Amino acid sequence: MSITPSHLDDELRVRLERYLSHTAEGPVRVTRLKRFPVGFSWATFGVEAQAEAPAKMPADRFILRMGPDDGLYAPYSARPQFELLSALQRSPIPTPAVYACSDERTILGAPFFLCEHVQGRAPLPSVGAPDDPVLTERESIANQFVDALAELHRFDWRAAPELGNWGVGVDTASAARVQVETCERDYARWITKPQPAVVWALHWLRRNAPTARRLAIVHGDYRIGNFLYEQGRITAILDWESAHIGDPHEDLAYAALPQFGGGTGRVCRLLALEEFLAMYEQRSGQAVDRDAVRYYTVMSLLKLALVYLASAHTFERAGASDIRMGAMATQAAQTLRQMQKSIEAIDA
Repeated sequence: MSITPSHLDDELRVRLERYLSHTAEGPVRVTRLKRFPVGFSWATFGVEAQAEAPAKMPADRFILRMGPDDGLYAPYSARPQFELLSALQRSPIPTPAVYACSDERTILGAPFFLCEHVQGRAPLPSVGAPDDPVLTERESIANQFVDALAELHRFDWRAAPELGNWGVGVDTASAARVQVETCERDYARWITKPQPAVVWALHWLRRNAPTARRLAIVHGDYRIGNFLYEQGRITAILDWESAHIGDPHEDLAYAALPQFGGGTGRVCRLLALEEFLAMYEQRSGQAVDRDAVRYYTVMSLLKLALVYLASAHTFERAGASDIRMGAMATQAAQTLRQMQKSIEAIDA
């Protein structure tokens, strides 16, 4: 199913009403269905619904996320995010509650999950208006941003029944290599012509892969823009599709990429790098290996460049209509050059 405005209003509404009526054991009418113009992978919709038996509905307002056939990471599965968010409900990490999920395409036309509609706004990497919370409440956001990451990396995923299949085939010796293999698969899937810089980086990452000091849930896209903030608090950490078991240094390096600093030189416009790492050490109780951060900075830049190259691949496909994909593709060369400079600095 190609999830486009021409399809969704009627077809998706009918399918969703049918599904909700079945789960609520009574008629449900979708009174509002709105696609949010955010994200480059999963499609996100705000839903409002009325049920004859409201007690059997988890909420009358919620979020629907769907993995479209033409998305960057297609084909999708909703199960991993549902499992993880279900487990994290028992943690202090602010996450939306999840209600249901399915990878059965006959229901809505694509894999999907339903989750809580959380209030808040998502600060962006670029400097915004004078009321931008990163400008007006930077210290508060920074503390909560680091606290949530430390809590995530502390979470006992091995004890969570929902995550029984997580971490299979990963140990401290192989964590970095497993992620290199993920990059290799993405390169093979997305690249339409050879990219020598990518091949060089993959070889370098394999040769220099560190042994992790510990394993943790890695968010995989932990940055500004992927959390909601309102009235002095982060209300939800979002976009868990890249989460996996790995070396927590991954998240530290990724959050610190200059692409998320808005030209401020700060991590996600919030903190200087050393301040960020020192605060994480204090909150997590774990020392940060600066060499591991540098290694994972190279990997993070490669992953980001691969996303930009994937957007070019997506934009070039017949029937593509999302102009944002073409705009993203233009950032690939600069990101690959940053990656090369990072490798050269480490090897110097």
